[in-house]
Amino acid sequence: MNAPRNATKSLDGISKQKALDAEMEWAKVELLLETLETRKSDSLDFHEIPVWSIKDLVRHAFESGYREGLHTGYRQGRSDAVREAAREEAPTSPRNPELPPT
Repeated sequence: MNAPRNATKSLDGISKQKALDAEMEWAKVELLLETLETRKSDSLDFHEIPVWSIKDLVRHAFESGYREGLHTGYRQGRSDAVREAAREEAPTSPRNPELPPT
């Protein structure tokens, strides 16, 4: 029987999980929920949520993903991605002036 190639979590996987956990905590606070865990009870698992909270949540998720993409080369443009691949300095600030720098 072959052992898994990498039995331990990668640093990238750990940092992604920490970022996801932080976003889930933000969503829980934003939506005024006690937990995001399923508790198998309609009275505990179903909530009335105002549409503006949903809109804020979607906007936050989109902007977080967009900024992350900008900083990792997915949406920086072909020339920046080529520079990053060659391990050269590439711009790290968002190109969209409406997004605050991280």
